[in-house]
Amino acid sequence: MSIRFYSFAALIALGSAPAFASVAAPAAAPAAAKPTAAKPAAAPVQTRATLLKGLDANFKAIDTNGDGILSSAELTVAEGKVQQQRIATLRGRVDAEFTKLDTNKDGVLSKAEFMAAAPQASAAVPNGAAIVTQLDKNKDGKVAADEYRAPVLTRFDALDTNHDGVLSAAERQAAANKR
Repeated sequence: MSIRFYSFAALIALGSAPAFASVAAPAAAPAAAKPTAAKPAAAPVQTRATLLKGLDANFKAIDTNGDGILSSAELTVAEGKVQQQRIATLRGRVDAEFTKLDTNKDGVLSKAEFMAAAPQASAAVPNGAAIVTQLDKNKDGKVAADEYRAPVLTRFDALDTNHDGVLSAAERQAAANKR
């Protein structure tokens, strides 16, 4: 079997194939329709049982003649649907970005409108001395590697509540909830 087939099967199995997502998880569709701006939702736990349920639902959706076998023709149609869904999603994003940049809403993006969205130089002047003052714990006027790493490692250690050296999804979520 080709890598392309495995990639396609993996997309379908993991629910990345939007054309079949509604078949595999009809209860998740209403939740997906309501975007949450405040906090990203925690990734649902993937179990072997939910993976198998999704695979079976996707297989059934692709097996249009119901014979329990996926033919090349059925897979071609399914892959085409996935590609069309991806294109529609990307086109929607591009259209939204264009609309956001077209500030005078004339349907034409001028160079001025385009450049207005480009990153601008910061008004703040870079100040290395202030950074040295902040990081230089031994006050020798230089920042050693351990001084450079210390604030980030301190933050990591504070988030790693079980002190196993790994930030789990639960620990990241707990940190996000504190913000």
